[in-house]
Amino acid sequence: MSRTNPSVSVLGLGAMGGVLAQTLLQSGCAVTVWNRNAERAAPVVKAGAILAVDVQSALQASDLIVICMIDKATSETVLSSLGPTFDLGGKTLVNMSTGTVADVERLARWADEHNARYLDGGILCYPKDIGAAKTAILYSGHPQAWEEHQLTLKILAGNPHYLGADPQACTPTYLALYAFYFGAFAAWLEGTVLASSAGVSVDDFKHLSSIMTDMLVDGIDTAADRITAGEYGGEQASVDVHVAGQEVVLDALVSAKVPHASTDAYLSYCRLAQAASMGDQDIAAVYKAMQP
Repeated sequence: MSRTNPSVSVLGLGAMGGVLAQTLLQSGCAVTVWNRNAERAAPVVKAGAILAVDVQSALQASDLIVICMIDKATSETVLSSLGPTFDLGGKTLVNMSTGTVADVERLARWADEHNARYLDGGILCYPKDIGAAKTAILYSGHPQAWEEHQLTLKILAGNPHYLGADPQACTPTYLALYAFYFGAFAAWLEGTVLASSAGVSVDDFKHLSSIMTDMLVDGIDTAADRITAGEYGGEQASVDVHVAGQEVVLDALVSAKVPHASTDAYLSYCRLAQAASMGDQDIAAVYKAMQP
């Protein structure tokens, strides 16, 4: 179990890392910080954090080390500078930087070779939402490290999700969720611009958008159930029906001279299903057509 008023080191004090450190401080944690540009540490030091003189001192100061740099490759470069004999004495590294699965594999190996327990992390919010009850951060990696530090990590996000012992489970799931989010956001931007061509204000379209976000949640639930059960009957709306409808949407976007990359992408996926003779099946069948 996590200790009362635990100590945490935060490496990286950019827009996200600085908020992580501030949130831990506000919860009563003893926080040590390090940043390649020490001037970035001034706000959190003023709030009560201890500034480590170097990265080695920051790692030695706490049992829990949170890394949030521009990317995992940068954090790997910083850690590798410590040399092959540096011993972390069983401390826990939580790397919340963005990166690739290959980055995670190397970092987890580095942690193991330097007597550390590794957790990979994926932050699913902007800095303004750190510390909120609804905010989610994904984790995967060392089970005992997660068990020991989960209460402290929950300070940063009230809705954490642990994906298991494989440290490589977090990053592709995190990236998949952002692919979904930004794809949907791009489609919303297309719609907002199209609606504005008809005189609908952004604020009005924002309020109307909840109709479709509710429909999207229901659509995801239905599609997931169909995919899991392998039931692709097209009685609600087949792939062919979706293609016909989206061609009308595309025509409206083109006529209004609105960019339409997300609509093009959706149509291209539907046509994959048509090419695989799934045009009469439910839109969930596109999942099958998209498999590599």
